[in-house]
Amino acid sequence: MVRSNGKRSIRPISLLLGLMVGAILTGGIGAEGKTVSFPEMSGWRLDGKSQFFSPQTLYEYINGAADLYLTYEFQDLQMAEYKGEKKAGVTVEVYRHKDPTQAFGIYSQERLAGARFLELGAQGYYEPNVMNFLVGPYYVKINGFNTGEDDERVLLPFARKMEEILGGKTSLPAILASFPEEGKKKNSEKFIAKNFLGYSYFHSGYTADYEVAGQKFKVFVIEGKDEEDCRRMMERYFQQTGGEGGKASKGIHRVKDPYHGELDILWKGKYIWGIVDLKDPNLRSRYLQKLKS
Repeated sequence: MVRSNGKRSIRPISLLLGLMVGAILTGGIGAEGKTVSFPEMSGWRLDGKSQFFSPQTLYEYINGAADLYLTYEFQDLQMAEYKGEKKAGVTVEVYRHKDPTQAFGIYSQERLAGARFLELGAQGYYEPNVMNFLVGPYYVKINGFNTGEDDERVLLPFARKMEEILGGKTSLPAILASFPEEGKKKNSEKFIAKNFLGYSYFHSGYTADYEVAGQKFKVFVIEGKDEEDCRRMMERYFQQTGGEGGKASKGIHRVKDPYHGELDILWKGKYIWGIVDLKDPNLRSRYLQKLKS
């Protein structure tokens, strides 16, 4: 029988502690044990340790916006600060959400349609002192302080490094590709995580803004878990609005919604499509045919 050596039994524990300390210094250990490694950047130094925020402590960092992030199944935030010359600073914030759809949702709520868009992760954009982008379940926000006229040139290397660390190029939700292109305003797509159209039984939905012949409207799609899930949603909707006698059937329906006026809605498979804020019934019908096909 081989005897255990006291020193040998301690060494693995010491090694584990060393690895944990190293992880904490370079990043932060998230709720699932995942670590974000904040890179070394030439001409910049990390200002202290990175900070970690959970769903319970997020309000300490973004008090006014914490509830919105939690709506999109926020998991954790890891943040690091960099210091440069002449009081210049850069903060890197990595928000992790439950999945890429939820991350896109919060990103879409804050995305500026008029910004200059960049090929970063799934999508990114730049505004003075701000560079935000999306990579899988991560929503990354990089902010510059006292970075001068070359602000974009300063922030882009940080963004490229974080893009690489978090997984590189990814894609926006595939369902966005099914929105008709004609009349769609670029980068107007959004994901609403809860109470879509103001109804609790419409658990979530995607929207896009349109303008055709001077008429502005929204096209939406609700993705159900399956066909039966859509049937239940449609029945609840018809019962509340008085449409179709409360009976759900596949196809196109015209509904008088107490909150959104007259709208057209299409149920097909596990998807419910609709058009709101459009008074022209002929144009509504034309777009629903586009969706149906």
